[in-house]
Amino acid sequence: MRDEELRAAVIADPNNAHAFTVLADLLTEQGDPRGELIRLQQSGNAEEAAQYLKRHEGVLLGPLAPHQRTQDDSDGYSSLRTAAQASRWKETRREAFLWRNGFIHRVRLSANIHCREPITQSVAEILDLVLAHRSGQFVVEFAFQSNGDPTEGDLQDIIELLSRRAPETTQKITLGDNVDQISWHTVGNVEPLWRVTSLREFEMESGSFTLGDIVAPALKRAVIVTGGLTRANGASIAEAAIPAIEHLEVYVGDPEYGGDCTLDDLAPLLQRTDLTQLRTLGLENAMFTDDLVRMLVAAPILKTVTSLNLSQGTLTDEGARILVASKGALERITDLDVSQSFLTPDGIELLSELGAEVDVSDQEEPWDDDGTPGYFVNIAE
Repeated sequence: MRDEELRAAVIADPNNAHAFTVLADLLTEQGDPRGELIRLQQSGNAEEAAQYLKRHEGVLLGPLAPHQRTQDDSDGYSSLRTAAQASRWKETRREAFLWRNGFIHRVRLSANIHCREPITQSVAEILDLVLAHRSGQFVVEFAFQSNGDPTEGDLQDIIELLSRRAPETTQKITLGDNVDQISWHTVGNVEPLWRVTSLREFEMESGSFTLGDIVAPALKRAVIVTGGLTRANGASIAEAAIPAIEHLEVYVGDPEYGGDCTLDDLAPLLQRTDLTQLRTLGLENAMFTDDLVRMLVAAPILKTVTSLNLSQGTLTDEGARILVASKGALERITDLDVSQSFLTPDGIELLSELGAEVDVSDQEEPWDDDGTPGYFVNIAE
């Protein structure tokens, strides 16, 4: 019974170090080396913990031992991360397993046929090993990028496997992390993942995917990055059953790269009144940002939002004037990101009247289309 109670405590909060401290005593009594590994990792002695893990590799890793490095040596690019986060990702990108509290905390699997190292097992086969291993019973985060051929393959077999067997501790899933040439990347049908009821965070960078009917009652953070959001996926987001959502970012993209989602498709999202926990809203990388602003300043969804991101799209001085004219509707906004837009110095000056912290960095210049200014989004191809 004690074993079951401790396991239930970890599942209830897999980031609770105290629960693992108590579990360490029981594991030590049972002769399980994970007990001592918990103590070493909680003490902060990373080098000694790594040496201990290596000495007990047979038990702690077993069939996972040959798969500790991903088979993907591309550096990639990500629009999701700050410089500090990107640096941390590069430090760990080749590590398939990051350990915490004596167990595997994060799994990152990726296999690229163009990698210098030969692929010995598929990503799905390695994931199957992780899900069957005792060291993988409390995984909190999963991340996947390539699944063989990065331009022709998808992640469907991984999605199906994870949807059926994700640990009860699974809180974050990332599909397509640090993708290069986003329009070439394909995920597949994401809908099965909404069965993972413990899911708190979902991130995706991809050019092709299907979201399906989103029913994710525990989801607090969702970031969907694409150079071409389809109308169907726009509707999935607009109608999503995500009552706990606090942070929602959606990249729209360019029609030339499949982004046929229109402002009308997103309008139902802006009219929602049930997302009462929403504090951060990003509607980014859109070809219609000025028109979006016209609708947004009168939209119910903005009533709880304190951080608004309209970056990487086509906001012009006209959009800035609309924002300032409606600043009463933006009184809750403390942070506004309009970086990588098309603001002139006049437009930037206008936004200073909002009383919010405004990011106006890296403004673009429109290109000349036979005397007519041409605007573009930051992420398409």
